[in-house]
Amino acid sequence: MKFLQATGAVLLSYAVAAVLLFGGPLHAIGFLTLWNDRLALLSWPLLLVFGLATGLVCAFLGVRFGAKKHYAPAFFVFFSIICSTIIVGVYTEHKRSEAIEKFNPDIATRASFFKSLRSAPRDFQFFLHGAALKNCTPYAWSYQRMAFYELPPNVAVNVLPTSWIEECQIKRTR
Repeated sequence: MKFLQATGAVLLSYAVAAVLLFGGPLHAIGFLTLWNDRLALLSWPLLLVFGLATGLVCAFLGVRFGAKKHYAPAFFVFFSIICSTIIVGVYTEHKRSEAIEKFNPDIATRASFFKSLRSAPRDFQFFLHGAALKNCTPYAWSYQRMAFYELPPNVAVNVLPTSWIEECQIKRTR
């Protein structure tokens, strides 16, 4: 019976953490497997290890302070996902801030890393992780490149703030 409770707790803790951070239970698995090349930070797997270690410490502390031992794997899974994602997210935000500062746009906007996790990848829609204007040329942020790339005007008119489009007179080319 304890095995079933422990297994159920692990599955539930995974599902809750994955839905909270990634928007769905399969997205977390997708980011670790199918989409693991979509974040161009070479060090992110190492940061993931720190998150796993933190999850292990949390599981140990949970048992140490009164949780039943058969729930330790659930604590580990939940806190590993949460801690790993937060550590990678904070580091990614830091590196993106450095890249934006170096790019030196006239104006920029960005979605948080955590909003991007929940909203992308969506093959049927374009999610704007961040945008910038430099000399009235529109750019979008790519986590895969960890840099801005130039946005074609046909896309820019659909995703940039209206005030930017009007100010720079960005028009469709076709």
